[in-house]
Amino acid sequence: MKAICILGPTAVGKSDLAVEAARRFKGEIVNADSMQVFRSLDVGTGMPPPELFDTVPHHLYRILDADQEPDAADWARQAATTMEEIHHRLHVPFVVGGTFFWVRALFDGFSAIPPILESVRGKLAESHAASSTGALYARLGKVDPVTARRLKGGDTQRILRALEVYEATGTPLSVFQERPARPAVQARVLKLALSLPREELFSRINERVDGMVKAGLVEEVRDLLATGCPDSVRPLRSASYLPVIRHLAGEVDLEGMKNDVAMSHRRYAKRQLTWLRREPDAVTVARHDEDKAYQLIADFLGG
Repeated sequence: MKAICILGPTAVGKSDLAVEAARRFKGEIVNADSMQVFRSLDVGTGMPPPELFDTVPHHLYRILDADQEPDAADWARQAATTMEEIHHRLHVPFVVGGTFFWVRALFDGFSAIPPILESVRGKLAESHAASSTGALYARLGKVDPVTARRLKGGDTQRILRALEVYEATGTPLSVFQERPARPAVQARVLKLALSLPREELFSRINERVDGMVKAGLVEEVRDLLATGCPDSVRPLRSASYLPVIRHLAGEVDLEGMKNDVAMSHRRYAKRQLTWLRREPDAVTVARHDEDKAYQLIADFLGG
């Protein structure tokens, strides 16, 4: 199987280019953005607009409720199955997104960890609600000191994940991570990393945040909270949504909220750029040089 993977920092324009490329090369798009897996959060996650969804088939978007936890291993398994189905239809899988850890899990793999039961996750969530992150970190230090030394004491998400693995399997996460990695899918992949000058990228981020606010970012959060969803769920702690929570609580005005969202996105883009520099097999293509991107894809698929 051959696959195309389109990477790049937030707001660089991955979705637009991917859709046009998929249209030209009989492709179908597989989401690799850990925020765009959520339902009811289209505005703040930068979900592709309906006209793009209608152009070519899209997969693994809006598959989780806001109070569900996305998992890289689960996603990689689903993405691998989806890619095989696309391949059997004689189409080309286009994996598109900015969650590069997920992309690495799919194509490079990591040590297999058994699925975690929701009952285990629920029990640990209750423990977290009843105690501090520090207490959970101390507990992790007893059952998996190797992982505890690697993590920061305030990294709640990864501390809970490590404890979930131990509680579910009786084996520390560090032991699983010492085992050989296994790719989720067997494929030859062309990774294209889209780039823009930093000043232009940051300008696009600022413009996109303005658009999010006009499109109803605040209302999206207010409506979700009105359903009874707690503001502690993972997506509402993200760069797009945490400033909105603070705004709704009266802690920051609308302009301050908008500035905070844009700043968080710029910081996220910087982290993504750092990650991309460490991807030795990714081919960097200027975002405005679409013809080069299409030629690289044509050469890869034809070779």
